[in-house]
Amino acid sequence: MKYSIMLAVAIIAVGFFGGCASGPKHDNMTGDWKYTFEETGRDGVHNGTMTIAHESYKLKGKCNDAFGEFELSGSISENGPKFIIDGRRNDNKRSFHLTATLLSHNEFEGTYTTNQNTSGTMKGFRLKEE
Repeated sequence: MKYSIMLAVAIIAVGFFGGCASGPKHDNMTGDWKYTFEETGRDGVHNGTMTIAHESYKLKGKCNDAFGEFELSGSISENGPKFIIDGRRNDNKRSFHLTATLLSHNEFEGTYTTNQNTSGTMKGFRLKEE
């Protein structure tokens, strides 16, 4: 009887701690990315690059495009491939908010808004490591 109780407690503990993983249940976004974005109401596609560090649910990094260099911070959802990134240009005169979804290990897409009252779509592709 005592052995059965100890075994039951051990099984419950393993199940509890095994189910409490501290990381997201999807791909890690750490790496270098190329992205394109189109502003609603304007012609043309803009290009940029970003470097992301992904630790637990937090994202941080830098990006660079025609509008300048931006510091990035954000988070990724615990159970799904959705994430947000906020970018602020080094001179603090321009910022953006991106809401996006990982489509695969190497691709994302989403929508963004800026503090300049513009918005649009963004697509990103992971750069292959050589």
